[in-house]
Amino acid sequence: MRRRVVIALMILGACLAPALARAATVAQVLIEGNARVDDEAIRIHVQSRAGSRYDPAAVDSDVRAIYAMGFFENVEVERRPSPEGMVLVFRVRERPLVTDVKIEGNKKVRSEDLEAALKVRPHTILDGEKLRRGVVDAKKLYEEKGYLDATITPRVDPVPDRPHEVTITYVVDEGKIVRIQHIEIEGNQAFTDRKLKRVITTKEEWLLSRFTGAGVLNKETLKTDTERLTAWYYDNGYINVRVDEPQVERKEDGLYVTIKVAESDQYKVGEVKFAGDVRSDLDLRKDLELVSGDTFRTSKLRQDILKLTDKYGDVGYAFVNIEPETDIEPEKKTVDITYRIDQGPQVTIDKILITGNTKTRDKVVRRELKVEEQQQFSGTKLKKSRDALNRLGFFQEVNLTTQRGRSEEKLNLQVDVKEGQTGALTAGAGFSSADNLLFNARISENNLFGRGYRAVLNADFGSIRQNFIASVTDPWLFDVPLSATVDGFRWKLDYQDFTRSGTGGSFRLLYPLTALGYDQLLGRFSLEEVRVGGEYRLEEAEISELISRNTLNSLFDPTRGSTEEISVEYAGLGGQSDYVKIDVRGRFYWPIYKSPQLGTFVYSIGAALGYGHGDRGDSHHELPLFERYFPGGINSIRGFQTRTLGPREPIRNGQGQDIQSDPIGGSRQLIINNEIIFPIVEQLGLKGVLFVDTGNAWLDSEGYDFGNLRYSVGGGLRWQSPLGPIRIELGLPLNKHRHEKSSVVLFSFGAPL
Repeated sequence: MRRRVVIALMILGACLAPALARAATVAQVLIEGNARVDDEAIRIHVQSRAGSRYDPAAVDSDVRAIYAMGFFENVEVERRPSPEGMVLVFRVRERPLVTDVKIEGNKKVRSEDLEAALKVRPHTILDGEKLRRGVVDAKKLYEEKGYLDATITPRVDPVPDRPHEVTITYVVDEGKIVRIQHIEIEGNQAFTDRKLKRVITTKEEWLLSRFTGAGVLNKETLKTDTERLTAWYYDNGYINVRVDEPQVERKEDGLYVTIKVAESDQYKVGEVKFAGDVRSDLDLRKDLELVSGDTFRTSKLRQDILKLTDKYGDVGYAFVNIEPETDIEPEKKTVDITYRIDQGPQVTIDKILITGNTKTRDKVVRRELKVEEQQQFSGTKLKKSRDALNRLGFFQEVNLTTQRGRSEEKLNLQVDVKEGQTGALTAGAGFSSADNLLFNARISENNLFGRGYRAVLNADFGSIRQNFIASVTDPWLFDVPLSATVDGFRWKLDYQDFTRSGTGGSFRLLYPLTALGYDQLLGRFSLEEVRVGGEYRLEEAEISELISRNTLNSLFDPTRGSTEEISVEYAGLGGQSDYVKIDVRGRFYWPIYKSPQLGTFVYSIGAALGYGHGDRGDSHHELPLFERYFPGGINSIRGFQTRTLGPREPIRNGQGQDIQSDPIGGSRQLIINNEIIFPIVEQLGLKGVLFVDTGNAWLDSEGYDFGNLRYSVGGGLRWQSPLGPIRIELGLPLNKHRHEKSSVVLFSFGAPL
């Protein structure tokens, strides 16, 4: 019996084998449901082919590949029998096409910013996951502005009579702004809450938060604030400080932030030692910020590393490496510092390569460098070279970089500059009772023919006064650092009762003291950049002695350094006048704060002191009219009209009554300018300025009358534009006297002169 069953099964299997083989073969692959996507574009991603054996794993892979195309929201597979075998049908449902995207209800965030965050564009396929991520990113824009309750709801609407097409409308409910009401710092003993709150960027809400943005919670900024506090404590000797992650609590009136601090102990500096390549010819301890007994500060440690690097760099070790090793003594509460020095090879400058100077000649750049080819490398001289090139005012950018030369002991210096605007044109007009209508025009070029020559043409012309000046300066006469200036001038006064005029010229020479072998004064004060010289003026047979110094790091936009000048003029060897005139001028710049976001804040103070003694006026001790001091104007006491301050002479009517007064100038002068210069958009060269000016001029008979000073305050904008520096300033006189003229809006365009 069993044998019969086996035989029957074998016969049945033989009969069914062809049919089973046909059923396991893919006879045809069909695509259904697609409207916009072409069949062949889908088939490219399908591995199953007609004539191949049916493979469930391959079909699953085909479904995933079709999904991955991103055009379909559903993919199904149907198996249909046929006489030739199995028919595979991939039935797809296409994602709709987005034809339009709208945003409604947004006021605090621009539509352009929201669109960039949402990342959904018209004429793209609707992607639900992308839609969700876009909403999350867009809400972050509101959170950054303090709108923590803002909601963004996408509404998908089908387009009538257009299947598979939709429009998306994002409905925004911004809600109310939620600000930080209080920041609580717990555990601090060494520093007050007020002090630590100034360290962090996150701020509490206050009266002007609407304009300053203070009080807005930014989670990334708050996280960075913990690092700022840690760095602050570390820089004050608390090397084991721990600052916990800030806790934010939401209450009815806003947010409350708590920052917990564990200060631990303050550490002092223990021993300061040097190891490695210690040179006996260098006083390594001199000028170091950190000495034994001081509070350990990481900022001063970095400064000391730079100072030591400069000392080695100045004797040719350009690649010196200094690693600070610290040894903490918990019992003594001290940190021992060992500076391990690897001086590397002593190098010389092989070649100096100058690039970017499309106008300025190579020799004009080279003569300002404090280093020469085949000379020993010096880091300090490189910095001074960069400052000297910036002081020229010829270049927008100056970059000095070093490259390895032909050997390990050789270094190439790359001087890359970007030419700036060196010409300037200024013009103005005014009216006064002294001059009636007066026009001024000034043209200057600080880099004539690319040779570094300076040329100036100035004209003042009005109904009463005319003054014309032409000046040419060669800062390197005969290719030596001898500055020579030749001036020619003509002036005329045309009053009702008389006319006076004059024509003349002057010749001025300046030479650096260092070229004469004088490097220091009294062994302490550097005489670098100090120039001495004299001037002879033909019209009045006037002789002047000059001393000048300029250590500014930039002519256009200085942030440190100073410029000073002392001049003594004497006329009396001929001509019509006999007088002595002494002028002392100076301006100093100090960086006072560096903001990570904005840039460098600078304090500047300038002063001009003038003294003159002549043979004119009622006292026969006053200066001639054209040598007197007339304060007022954008480069003097702002807020007052140009050349209108100082002594005045009354104008009377026919009855002898004073109806007006004219400025007649003084023989003595004092002007002091105080400025805070702050960045607005530092990358564009746009800065703001706040100023307080004071000063006046007096007759010799009055002396310096400090009870008769004029004061003004104001502010303005300064822009290093591609066409040259532009100044727009508003000045407000605080104690303007009768008949004195104010000039609230002040404007200047062009390179500094």
